[in-house]
Amino acid sequence: MPRSAVGSTRASSSHSTRAASSRSEGRQGGGGGGGGGVSIWDVAVNEGRKRRQDLVNDTERTSREATVMLVGTRGAGKTTLLQKFLDREETARHTLALEYTYGRKTGRTLVKDVCHLWELGGGSLFTPLLSTPLTPRILPRLSFVLVLDLSHPQTLWTDLVTLLAALKEEVGKAASSVPGLRASLEAAAVKRLQAGANTLEAEVKPFLVPLVIVGGKYDVFQNLEPEGKKMICRALRFVAHTHGASLQFFSARDPGLVKKAKELLSHLAFGTAESRNLAQDYNKPLIIPAASDTLAAINLNEDLTLDTWGHKFTAKYPQERQEGSSAMPEDPARDPTYAEPDVDNLRAQKDEELERIRREVGRNAARWADLDLT
Repeated sequence: MPRSAVGSTRASSSHSTRAASSRSEGRQGGGGGGGGGVSIWDVAVNEGRKRRQDLVNDTERTSREATVMLVGTRGAGKTTLLQKFLDREETARHTLALEYTYGRKTGRTLVKDVCHLWELGGGSLFTPLLSTPLTPRILPRLSFVLVLDLSHPQTLWTDLVTLLAALKEEVGKAASSVPGLRASLEAAAVKRLQAGANTLEAEVKPFLVPLVIVGGKYDVFQNLEPEGKKMICRALRFVAHTHGASLQFFSARDPGLVKKAKELLSHLAFGTAESRNLAQDYNKPLIIPAASDTLAAINLNEDLTLDTWGHKFTAKYPQERQEGSSAMPEDPARDPTYAEPDVDNLRAQKDEELERIRREVGRNAARWADLDLT
């Protein structure tokens, strides 16, 4: 090889070595310009480390656990509301006493937030059953959804007052069973409402846990005469506001109201952002978050209390006994939804045996009655 060619090769190799050294120094210290800046390589490395640490933190995070209980008028739409929230398509059926299900929500990691969902059937008939799941442990993360039937104002006020009283009693018993728990819940309730209002009115006595009053069957309610709708809306606003509760109307036939209801339940169940949209026009579906209403706007400068509202409501809509809320439901064994062939066949055999024994007892009783023992 000629001498000039060797020299050229060495010069090229030396240049490449210096360039590689320069790139390495740029990665390690200063961006190659001597100005002390951060290179793109440094940014990428730091971002990768940050993401790995975030992943570790999220993995170590314990899941959020909440409880939501749905109570209300029989047939008002509790089951439908729950199925819409869980994106279930099966046909709604009547709830038997107290039923349980759950929902899960997964974030960026494998950690799943869980919400325990309880639904109480039978209106006010089975409210004592609430004492079973209502333990002191769940109270700090418990919410109630009270569903009323707007399409039947002749029972609405009675259902509202009766169910509210039952919920207060059951929650109060659970809160009072642990020293200091009731005071803690009261302080949390006041803080929760103060976050949504400039001032907390003296007439407001917050419910111990978050409460939402849902007016179901709005699609039927909207066809009532205007003055009746106005009075019902004002009465419900008064009860919700004085209890520190949210008020929202719902219809499974209205996609917009379904979406709003799902957002509300998601907030209660998983702590997602709460919508602060406000709709107070009685000609439209009411959407009133807790502490966003005022007594002046509701009462229209009248001096009205719960008793006076009850008198006004029942004077216009005399309350009647609703059989669906107070009577025992039909025997679920006769409902084809709950069919169990093995169990049903065995029960049929036992029913036949019982009927045979009854007939024998009847015949024996008749024989003894015919005997003259005197």
